Amino acid sequence: MSPRPRESRVVRTAAAALAFLIVVVGASVLLRTTAGTAASPTPGESPTSGTPPLELHQVPGATFVPALEGKRPLYVLVIGSDARPGQGIDKERADSIHIISLNAAAGRATVLGIPRDSLVNIPGHGTDKINASLTYGGPKLTVKTVEALTGIHFDFYAITSFGGLVRMVQSLGGVTVRVRQPMHDQYSRSNFEPGIHHFNGVQALEYARDRHSFLAGDFTRSQNQGTLMLAALTRFKKLFKENPLRLLPVLASTWNNVRTDVPAPMLYRLALTASQIDPHRISNLVVPATTGMQGAASVVFISPGAKALYTQLKKKGYIPR
Repeated sequence: MSPRPRESRVVRTAAAALAFLIVVVGASVLLRTTAGTAASPTPGESPTSGTPPLELHQVPGATFVPALEGKRPLYVLVIGSDARPGQGIDKERADSIHIISLNAAAGRATVLGIPRDSLVNIPGHGTDKINASLTYGGPKLTVKTVEALTGIHFDFYAITSFGGLVRMVQSLGGVTVRVRQPMHDQYSRSNFEPGIHHFNGVQALEYARDRHSFLAGDFTRSQNQGTLMLAALTRFKKLFKENPLRLLPVLASTWNNVRTDVPAPMLYRLALTASQIDPHRISNLVVPATTGMQGAASVVFISPGAKALYTQLKKKGYIPR
């Protein structure tokens, strides 16, 4: 017997919500955008078979059921690993770090980027660049480091490299982004003039890796990574509104690039929580900071004013635009 119309809508909504979650977390990690060293060019489209998948995990000890019920904000830490194909994504540097906070009750969310060279205290390892936390102790130590820095306790974390996300952007049919200023960078291979661009997966990666085209360097790059997250969410919702069936390849592609220990019922609830947020009600920010030197190393000093952002994010689950 075929499902009744209402049941059919529920099934389609459930599938879309699950795919939406994966795109939320995945796109956010376009993430890995900073693959390799500054002098390492963006890889081409073909050598992607060895790229590790996106991983989504529960933070040990997190009591996230109230968040999934909308009784408090939900917090996800998204980490872009510096791993190259064949390397473990949890053993290299954390070159892209973003806090995603969702307040389902308010229908608001925030993406807050933390520059990779931020000088912070890494529990058990003293003061170092925040990207070293992944090398020292994997994603769990990166979570602890950001929790110590912000006072925010995370419910989930996601970690990935670039290849799977390139394929996921491709499965969306690309993403549309407004480029704010000329981007011509030999290292990331970005080559874009100001204006509206529809990027394929590799172009999106080039856009997100570029830091040399900007006076603000890593700060602008971190914000551009957030811009790509929002572009992916906008694209996903547009496709779903036009024809939910078109998203089946997206669901298949994203799921094939995900490794998770989150049980299916919880993953579904997480997807439903995320799907309540309109991309236009998500603020995209980077923590205020300045650059400087620590010995011979170039580092980022997070400004004292960042504490007010952490407090607001912890209290409300979002920062107004």
